[in-house]
Amino acid sequence: MTGTRARPARDLAQRLAEAEATIEALLSGQIDAVVDSKTKTPVLLSAAQDALRESEERYRRIVETANEGIWTINSEAKITFVNARLAEMLGYPPAEMIGKPFFQFIPDSSKAPASLRLERSRQGITEETEVRLERGDGSELWVLLKTSPIRDANGKHIGTLSMMTDRTRHRQAEEALRKSEEQYRQIVETTTEGIVKTSGAAQIVFVNRRFAEMLGYDARELIGMSLFDLMSDSAKVIAEDAFQRRRLGHKDALDTTFLHKDGTSISVNIAGAPLFDGEGQYIGNLGVVRDVTEQKKMQSQLMVSDRMASVGTLAAGVAHEINNPLAAVIANLDYVSDSLARMVAGDPASRAEGGGDAWILEEIKSPLDDAREAAERVRFIVRDLKIFSRSPSEEPRRTVDVKAIMESSLRMAWNEIRHRARLVKSYGEVPGVKANEARLGQVFLNLVVNAAQAMPEGRAENNEIRVTTRCTGEHAIIEVSDTGAGIPPENIDRIFDAFFTTKAVGVGTGLGLAICHRIVTDMGGELTVASEVGKGTLFRVSLPVASQTTEYAVVASVDAVSETVRRGRILVVDDEEIVVRSVKRILSKEHDVVAMVSAEKALALCVAGEKFDLILCDLMMPDMTGMDLYHELSRVAPEQADRMIFVTGGAFTEKARRFLSENPKEHLEKPFLSANLRAIVQRYLR
Repeated sequence: MTGTRARPARDLAQRLAEAEATIEALLSGQIDAVVDSKTKTPVLLSAAQDALRESEERYRRIVETANEGIWTINSEAKITFVNARLAEMLGYPPAEMIGKPFFQFIPDSSKAPASLRLERSRQGITEETEVRLERGDGSELWVLLKTSPIRDANGKHIGTLSMMTDRTRHRQAEEALRKSEEQYRQIVETTTEGIVKTSGAAQIVFVNRRFAEMLGYDARELIGMSLFDLMSDSAKVIAEDAFQRRRLGHKDALDTTFLHKDGTSISVNIAGAPLFDGEGQYIGNLGVVRDVTEQKKMQSQLMVSDRMASVGTLAAGVAHEINNPLAAVIANLDYVSDSLARMVAGDPASRAEGGGDAWILEEIKSPLDDAREAAERVRFIVRDLKIFSRSPSEEPRRTVDVKAIMESSLRMAWNEIRHRARLVKSYGEVPGVKANEARLGQVFLNLVVNAAQAMPEGRAENNEIRVTTRCTGEHAIIEVSDTGAGIPPENIDRIFDAFFTTKAVGVGTGLGLAICHRIVTDMGGELTVASEVGKGTLFRVSLPVASQTTEYAVVASVDAVSETVRRGRILVVDDEEIVVRSVKRILSKEHDVVAMVSAEKALALCVAGEKFDLILCDLMMPDMTGMDLYHELSRVAPEQADRMIFVTGGAFTEKARRFLSENPKEHLEKPFLSANLRAIVQRYLR
């Protein structure tokens, strides 16, 4: 602080010190009279005392009514005076502060700097700085502190005067502003969208990290460049038109292309807005840029991907349907684990009950039965997902059960239905139809979801979705009806046109019904619609009945495993260790099981001459797959390759699907029942 700025505090400190010293001398009788400064004449003791008291009172009023907090500290660092404002700021009564070391009101982290200020005061230095104190309730108090040394009439340092202005709210406002700026900076820098700010002449003045990454540049390289430098000639024309609209104050979004640093083109969507200064003058543009390159590539594949888009729409509902039984599985297994742990640990209650059948039924078998039932629900949901994820090319047409496929579709769409309408099933006897299961499931799923989305969420008891099956002559009839708003007559003839939709943007592609119509037509059937505004809509699928109704697959029952089983040597290969442990646990009582989590190690065993009666092998594994192991064993140990059974969670690659079609070896689908696993092993070891 400069000498000029410190002078008021220094003068006040000096006057207070002089007044106190004079009063003390008068009261002690050291002075008989004083000289009036105005008249230059002696003043009797009583009059001088009155004058001094009046002067002291005047200065005390100034100190007590000041907006600043003030205290004085003696040479022992103890508080000798504190005004009401400072006591209020710190939350203490003044009497509690007088005589206390001033360090008591300073946080530990601020004590060292305070000691240095005190020492500089002894050296006659005045200071101004921002410091942190501690209130009586433990909260922090930020003040602008001005310190001045206090000296007696002889110039001896006798203490320090401190004047404090409350800066807490100012600091809080500054901190709030800093956090706000940091928050916005984080949003801008971590968003998945590119952000670019340009001047009115299209010169780049700011880009976020994502925009720079999108184009392959360092952000600093882009600053100062023209946005037009990042565009092809055709894109520049579009951008120039957009800039002209911005100057007129228009906001809009447009599709264009940018040039990557490596020269490739990137398709983008830019949502742009004009920027104006405080006087309303146009100063530039702000653009939010989304890379839509992959999206553009996918547009040509929409006809193929519509089924998966439908499943994707229902993903949250499917996750919900999986989480419920999964929660039951985990909870029941935890319960069983805790019960067994308590019994093993010697818990008296469990020990007392542990030997009885009732305890085993209540604490072990019942929870395990519930867990298994819940796991079965998960298995059905996963099976439904696998049906809808199949490529049409991987599954030829065969005789399928219409009711079973409809049930799968309803399970998939249940979370979409339950909040909108009551579901009524009216199933009549329907023979099998010759169809591709995945494609027919796609048709049913689309129709059911459309029916659900025709009605708003809530008040489900007032709405209805009805699913009906029946047979008419040589055709199976499947109907899906709703009590929604209905389709206006002017739209009914276009309902099966590609890309026609009456749904809001983002709700549908406009391809669903067009694809359904094509699928049903390809199967030799017919898809029709009837609708009345205000009453609802009915979609009817008519498919020819298959000539042989016993074709479609039925899950064979598993015979009970014989108690007398030939003990075999079995190799289990799976990259999931938990699966390996489970299979080994199921089979090891009846067979010698060798478990491997690596196909390479399994191959090494066979190459070294190890012989196995059966090899249970996962199909999809990292590094070396089950398919690779089969090919290698076919070359070096063909008799072992012939003993392979594949255990798979799904052939989700083209290579895997082709392998299974070209090598019709038996395979076991995950998840599997232990009885199924033991039965298939027993059959091979007979």
